[in-house]
Amino acid sequence: MIDVIDHEHQIQKAITQYLDMKGVCYWAVPNGGARSMITGKRLKAEGVKPGVPDITIVQNGKYLGLEVKKPKTTTPEGRLSAIQKAMIRSIEKAGGEVHVVYGVQDVIKVLENYEEKAND
Repeated sequence: MIDVIDHEHQIQKAITQYLDMKGVCYWAVPNGGARSMITGKRLKAEGVKPGVPDITIVQNGKYLGLEVKKPKTTTPEGRLSAIQKAMIRSIEKAGGEVHVVYGVQDVIKVLENYEEKAND
């Protein structure tokens, strides 16, 4: 059985391949994973924040975050943590956008809607 982390990894990998193919300016934010206490403290001192979306896109001078979650299959879909919800509110308050995505199709829709709003 595939665990949630591996499943989300496969989804994020497909999303980044799509973004590369489309020539989108993006980067992944590797906030997850086990780290030593010393490394964790050092990263926190450098400004690493919990709850930051998995993928950052800069398009038309705007921030667009993608939080990648596992879709509902034989197990429930992935959910946002309280820390992720708080970070999303903070990003939106600053004028950015964040979308929870469950696959490449969601990313396609997000980018299409984003472009439509930019052209209005």
